[in-house]
Amino acid sequence: MKLPSYTLSLVSAFLFAGLSANAQVLKTEKNLDAKSKTTFYSLEAGKIVKETEKWDLAFNNTAIKINSKGNVSAQILSNTTFDKVVKAPESGYKKDSQSSSAIPTGSGNGWYNYDMASHALTPIPGKVILVKTAAGKHVKLEILSYYFDEEDYNETGFYTFRYSVIK
Repeated sequence: MKLPSYTLSLVSAFLFAGLSANAQVLKTEKNLDAKSKTTFYSLEAGKIVKETEKWDLAFNNTAIKINSKGNVSAQILSNTTFDKVVKAPESGYKKDSQSSSAIPTGSGNGWYNYDMASHALTPIPGKVILVKTAAGKHVKLEILSYYFDEEDYNETGFYTFRYSVIK
């Protein structure tokens, strides 16, 4: 039985739509400048924004703050990889407060280690930051570098990270 071509087109469209609905869109931000200022970032818009706009994360030197007032929360997963995180946990998210940060600062406490001998700051392998945005979307984020153009011992305070919305 031969199907009309428009039937096959519809079937193909549904199959393609189903595949792309499950695919994770990977985004990368390169050289976000947090060296001597606070830089605000919207994960949903995928860009640097002003503090007065909707933002999810604020970067300043090694500190990453979340927009708790904007109902954003976060947590850090350990002993995993970016690619292995395909589903967001239901619980464990925290907001910044005056006494603690959802994404802790300090060598070994959050996302990075500092080597006193080489003075190098490197992301801790196996750490993935999960952010729950104000819109309720779950985003996985991995810091790739803290150096301009990702070169070792180059100018510090320039984040390169990748992120993707997950279910």
